[in-house]
Amino acid sequence: MDIVGTIILTILIGAVVFLVLLWVYKVFKSFLDGIEMTYTYFSKRPMVVYFHPLKKILNKDQETILKQQFTFYNRLGQKQKKYFRHRVASFIKAKKFVGKDGFLITDEVQVLISATAVMLTFGFRDYIIKSIEHIVIYPTQYYSSLSKADHKGEFNVKLKTLVMSWDNFLEGYEIKDDKLNLGIHEFAHAIHFNSMFQHDINSILFVDTYNEIRDLLTSNKNFKDKLVASEYLRSYAFTNDVELLAVILETFIETPKEFKSQFPEIYTKVKQMLNFNFEGY
Repeated sequence: MDIVGTIILTILIGAVVFLVLLWVYKVFKSFLDGIEMTYTYFSKRPMVVYFHPLKKILNKDQETILKQQFTFYNRLGQKQKKYFRHRVASFIKAKKFVGKDGFLITDEVQVLISATAVMLTFGFRDYIIKSIEHIVIYPTQYYSSLSKADHKGEFNVKLKTLVMSWDNFLEGYEIKDDKLNLGIHEFAHAIHFNSMFQHDINSILFVDTYNEIRDLLTSNKNFKDKLVASEYLRSYAFTNDVELLAVILETFIETPKEFKSQFPEIYTKVKQMLNFNFEGY
């Protein structure tokens, strides 16, 4: 056989091997997906959440910011802290941070904003929130040319952009139990939208469980009336389903014990939505 024939034969064999391996991979993946779906059906959570064999690291200054300014991180065990730092570092790398009106993007800005996103998705296997590509930060409340109004923050679906005012973001963490947190609120919108168009197990659980909450409020008028009358969720929650979810997540993160005490039915479903099994929750 001449050299040309040898090359052609080698290419053909390589192509066949590739196709066989691809088929084996698809069959194996389908098998694993089936096992996980069965597991999730009964447990209401994914089989595997953390798989980070090559962990990214934060520099010392960034890690110090987490330790000094982010309560949720400090409640975690040592192994969970490693995962959390890896996810924060990965989130920072995956997003483009942009300062407006002279605002400077610092380590503090990137770490605290990314940590907020990672906190909300810490029970997810896929935590990057693909519906966000850009994070735009203003120093304070800004005028939105799209809505023709002043804003503290917003999530622009079409531009895949999350916008926040830094002073209002920080204010959300100054009082830890007032159920007002701009970062949590805006990331909740992004996660909600992201989950509706992704097909990973956490997104499915997130959407299905939130639909259960909505159905509970729709089908049980007495229960909804009790929730509204309690004023535990601020009135803005009842603007629409999107704002309801965002306010519920703010309330859940900031006052979990009170939430569990007052409205255990909703609290339990939010824990399921977020796969939240961490200290304090």
